Amino acid sequence: MKIHSLSKLLAVLALGVGLSACAASTPPRPAMQPLAVAGNFGFTDRKIDADTIEVTYRGAEVSVNSRNARNDTRLEAEKLKVRDLALLHGAKLAKEQGAASVRVASERVDSDVDVNSQPRCRPSPFWGPPGFWGHGYYGHGYYGHGYYGWPGPYYDCYESRWAKARATAVLTLDLLPADAPKDETAQPVGPTIERLEKTYAGATYP
Repeated sequence: MKIHSLSKLLAVLALGVGLSACAASTPPRPAMQPLAVAGNFGFTDRKIDADTIEVTYRGAEVSVNSRNARNDTRLEAEKLKVRDLALLHGAKLAKEQGAASVRVASERVDSDVDVNSQPRCRPSPFWGPPGFWGHGYYGHGYYGHGYYGWPGPYYDCYESRWAKARATAVLTLDLLPADAPKDETAQPVGPTIERLEKTYAGATYP
């Protein structure tokens, strides 16, 4: 009975390790997906009138510099990416509806930044078991280069910070027929799709 129980326990542990490995090795997913499919990123669209559509692209969370998140180059790259992916989806919709070109009537690119922090402490080599000199301490607040406020045995505490950011683009696009008056701001559908698909062919999110 003991051997049988041990075998069952080992089998359960092996299954758990296997499932963890599968979860950890989940491959990134293509960025050009509907939000309803991907869940945490992707595009949505709605028709405003016969010749106008609104396209939204919501990016996934990315890591940014917690000290200067708003000016992080990774966030700037994400803003450009979500804007382009919204335009790509809009150009594809325009092509489906027979439009020759699209014009960006309005656009808004926003970002949300979430900064988190928590204390990190290293144990002192001089602290000993109860009864040794200087066993533990208590305090509250911030002093010098680190925190205090946690019971010993700690001698060097600091703040660990990390930040995540998410960018979202909303484009309002006018769909223009081939015989529309010449407009320097209009972008031809075919070349726009070709250019953006080439640029973001390998774009993925976890």
